[in-house]
Amino acid sequence: MMHALAVVLCLAVHDEKLSVSRVEVKPDGVVWTVDVALQGLEKILKFPADPLDLSESQLQGMKDEIVKYLRTCMKAEIDGAFVEPEAGPLEPVTETFIATGEKYIAHARQRFRYAAPSPRRAILHGAFFATLTDRHEAAITVTWNGAQRIFKRTGPFELEISPSKVRPTFWSTFGEFLLWGMHHILIGWDHIAFLLALLIGAQRMGEMVRVVTSFTVAHSLTLLLSALDKIRLAPAVTESLIALSIVYVAAENYFLKDGRHRWILTFAFGLVHGLGFSSVLRERLQDIDSIALPVVSFNFGVELGQIAILLVAFPVLSLIRKGSDEESSLRRRRLLVAIGSAPIGLLGLAWFIDRAFQLGKMPF
Repeated sequence: MMHALAVVLCLAVHDEKLSVSRVEVKPDGVVWTVDVALQGLEKILKFPADPLDLSESQLQGMKDEIVKYLRTCMKAEIDGAFVEPEAGPLEPVTETFIATGEKYIAHARQRFRYAAPSPRRAILHGAFFATLTDRHEAAITVTWNGAQRIFKRTGPFELEISPSKVRPTFWSTFGEFLLWGMHHILIGWDHIAFLLALLIGAQRMGEMVRVVTSFTVAHSLTLLLSALDKIRLAPAVTESLIALSIVYVAAENYFLKDGRHRWILTFAFGLVHGLGFSSVLRERLQDIDSIALPVVSFNFGVELGQIAILLVAFPVLSLIRKGSDEESSLRRRRLLVAIGSAPIGLLGLAWFIDRAFQLGKMPF
């Protein structure tokens, strides 16, 4: 009875839900050692005996199959190129039944070496037991130039490592999240479409400033609250609401007569867009001890990206609106709204349908 209870406890802890990795970056390459539970491997591979009764010789006889499987789970991209791993020895990791004092092999420890001269940057791709669960927890301890840092990932992952990520400084963290914020807004076609819809409908420079400022304040607020885990929405809901905000603004452009109070509506939509920003920021924050610097620098990067968009869009829109007199300028402005808002609204509608029903048909 006691042995059966011990077996049940071991099954609950040592399965496909957890792996422990140690990654050492050396002058001649990367060494990635992983401990995986036999109870998890048993569900992938055919063992000659129950994992709890497996002998070391039987485990060694399974080495080729274990190595073959782990090669599909562990890939390393070093300085932009994928490197084929060289498998080292397979080691049994034993534990003891508390109830009986008997030892058993709980984990298989396999080392891989990815040869590369003087690595500067690496991306680790992990997909342990992906066919069994999408909630696998991977704990990865990385050592580089004497510095050590622990990363945690859930499900299939890509972990980018470099000396600055293993031993981050104020400026390396600031620069990383600043550039990432700029990158996110500049490839965020839905955020760009929303801004363009607002700019097309703006009639005066003052309106444009108020709209952009309210949008900035709003998404900064929800970005911070979400980073603090004070507010959270499912990504599918957030992304669908962002798409609806684009549809609404594009449609409202046709009926807007006075945009002086539009900043209030923009503030509300900005809160939703902030949640969209936070969904991509949250995963990276799990590796950071303090959230203040990354959130502020990420948000600053988003603002710089928005300014870049405005600097390009505003002169073009102003040129299109400009007529020879006030009447021709009014006609041009109406024509711009009529022609420019329609494709943006249709694109927002397509995004909404794709996201609300999780169709996955839209390319971006």
